[in-house]
Amino acid sequence: MSEVKVYAHRGASKHALENTWDAFQKACELQVGIELDVQITKDGVVVVFHDDNLKRLGGEKRKIEEIDYQHLKEIKIGKRWKRRFSDLEIPLAYEVFQWAKEKNIPLNVEMKNSFAAHPNGPKILAAMLDGLDNFHISSFNPQLLKEMKQLMPTKEMALILKKSMPLETLRRMDWVDSIHLHRKLYSLSFLEALHEMKKTIRVYGIIGSEAAMKKIAPELKGIITDHPERITKKLRLTYDR
Repeated sequence: MSEVKVYAHRGASKHALENTWDAFQKACELQVGIELDVQITKDGVVVVFHDDNLKRLGGEKRKIEEIDYQHLKEIKIGKRWKRRFSDLEIPLAYEVFQWAKEKNIPLNVEMKNSFAAHPNGPKILAAMLDGLDNFHISSFNPQLLKEMKQLMPTKEMALILKKSMPLETLRRMDWVDSIHLHRKLYSLSFLEALHEMKKTIRVYGIIGSEAAMKKIAPELKGIITDHPERITKKLRLTYDR
């Protein structure tokens, strides 16, 4: 049984604001991988940010894909009641990638839909990731993954499922190497089907009490969680049984 890798969701987001340097530094201290979200600006700069628009954390009703980086870098982010006192900025993806490479931190790089809106989005991200080894790319958008697979044929592409998908549809997606699914979609029957397709899985939304934690399936290669300390401890106990 291969070891299941734990990824801190948007960095250690229970300890610091999601997708920020503080959250990434804490995840590094916890010795876990990092799941992060990447967006691309109108002028082709890749940044680490989850939402398609700036409303929730930046206070502006504007989409990332419609803004040049010159404007974006001036925005301080934070929860609404803390934002006016914040000095947190949206990180540049390239700087985070290089830092993770130096620290040998596994990355789950989730591509958001702004890359579909930019004519050179996938090419820009592929060039930025060139030279990095310890990462895989995930997305809800199968076409983005298909483009990335063509650009980076040896790298793992992971499709994130919003809901149950017909197995025949998954079989046709030969560019998809693995599946990311919410804990509520986890089932033994689905695992068996993925095993037949030679696809592995990572489960997200895990808090520690799920069936996936009690018996580690051979298809399970990763857990994406807001509770990396708890999950790491539970996995250690499971392996020691």
